Amino acid sequence: MLSEYKNKITDFVIEHKRQIKMLILVLLVGAMTFKGLIQIPQIRAAKAEIARLNTQIEYEQERQKEVEELKNKVNTDEYIEKIASEKLGLVKSNAKIFIDVSGEQQ
Repeated sequence: MLSEYKNKITDFVIEHKRQIKMLILVLLVGAMTFKGLIQIPQIRAAKAEIARLNTQIEYEQERQKEVEELKNKVNTDEYIEKIASEKLGLVKSNAKIFIDVSGEQQ
């Protein structure tokens, strides 16, 4: 009896071999398409994250340039004189000083 079922199944498979292959192919393609559709939101989120990170990288690069410029500027005599006069109220010994005596505030 078991061999009879086995023979029927074997005959069925032999007769419908092409249809079975097509069914398997359709199922595989369908599963792959479904898996791809499920991942679309994740892909969009990843692209948004990449765009955000690229923007942040550009911002940080600009900041790096500003820091480098300031670093180079800090070591100059002009910058040291400017900070000494603005922050500390110091002046060079041969500097001309102008005092506004009009009493008007700007």
